[in-house]
Amino acid sequence: MGRTDEELIAEYLTGNEDAFALLVQRHLKSVYSFAARSVGDEAEDVVQDTFLKVWKNLKKYDSSNAKFKTWLMHIARNTAIDYLRKKKSFVFSDIEREYGDAEILNVVDPEDLPDEIVARTHDALYVEALFKKLTPEYREVLLLRYMNQMTFEEISKIIDEPINTVRSRHHRGLIKLRQYLDEMHQNGT
Repeated sequence: MGRTDEELIAEYLTGNEDAFALLVQRHLKSVYSFAARSVGDEAEDVVQDTFLKVWKNLKKYDSSNAKFKTWLMHIARNTAIDYLRKKKSFVFSDIEREYGDAEILNVVDPEDLPDEIVARTHDALYVEALFKKLTPEYREVLLLRYMNQMTFEEISKIIDEPINTVRSRHHRGLIKLRQYLDEMHQNGT
C-alpha cells in the first residue's frame, strides 16, 4: 500500500521534495473539481494558489485536528471565496441562518438523488446545469459530499459551520435539486 498523506508530509518536511509532488498529484483532481464548480474559469488559478498556500503552511498542519484532505479542502474553499470576492461577480451577504427542522420538507430517499439524476439523464452537462442553479451554500455542501466523498463532519470543518447546519444545507440542497429536476421534466427539457 502507498504512503499516507501524513507520511508524505513528514518525508517532505525532512527534505524529500518528491513527497510534496506526490501529495499534490494525489489531491489535484479533487481540488480542481471543487474549484471548477466553484469559480469556473478561475479554477486553475485557485488550484495553483491553494497548493501554494498548502506548501507555505505545511509545517502548521496538525493531523490531530483534521485529516489532510479536510485541511486542504478548507484552504481550497477559502481560496475560491477570495477569488469570487475579487471578481465581485458574486454578492456575499450574511449566509442564510438555518431554520428549525419544521421548515425542512420531507423528500423520499434524498440520499439517492445524485445517482438518480445521473441515471435519469446520462448527461453531465444536465447535472452541471442543475448544480449551477443552487445557491452557493447548498452547492458547496453537495459538491464536497458527492464529488469529494466527504463526511458531514469533514464538511463542517471545511466550511466552519456546525454539523447540523451542514446536514440542513445538504437536505435543503437535495430538496432544491429535486424541485429543479421535476421542473425540467415538466417543461420537457
